[in-house]
Amino acid sequence: MNMKALRSGLRLWLFVACFFSMPALAQDATPGAAADVAPEKRAEIEKLLDLTGALKLGQQMSAAMVAQMTNVLRASHPDIPQKALDVLPEEVNAVVAAHLDTFKEMMVVIYADNYSLDDIKGLNQFYSTPLGQKVISTMPTVMQQSMAVGQRWGQSMGPEIGRRIQARFAKDNITL
Repeated sequence: MNMKALRSGLRLWLFVACFFSMPALAQDATPGAAADVAPEKRAEIEKLLDLTGALKLGQQMSAAMVAQMTNVLRASHPDIPQKALDVLPEEVNAVVAAHLDTFKEMMVVIYADNYSLDDIKGLNQFYSTPLGQKVISTMPTVMQQSMAVGQRWGQSMGPEIGRRIQARFAKDNITL
């Protein structure tokens, strides 16, 4: 095996390992435990996850990972056969599907830790309305637009922030 192929294989392996370690880190950072969630609260949370399509995040993560892995493989192996690329979604989706219950349990804990039973019931009531459904359907677009605006806003302040920090460093005799 040549070094280029070895490096690209290692990058792919590292990407997969890092991508799948994120849920494990999130689970470790979650204070509660799924087993500690009262049955009524669990049922309401599961209803909320269903209403909002929150569990589709696993599928979205799967699609994003397949796209990233495909890009890495194409960049490192321009002549890679399509058959090899066709394996990626099949295997990634199979693993994600096999572990979707784990993701669901982590989401249950997050909602249980951050919302009371009454909060969750209120959210379920809201998301069952036409307005709630509109919020769900438009939220990806709103979030995408908000992130783009936030990025432009942050970039627009960059030069001023840089000037002010340099001036402050000079005033306070700070050298780097």
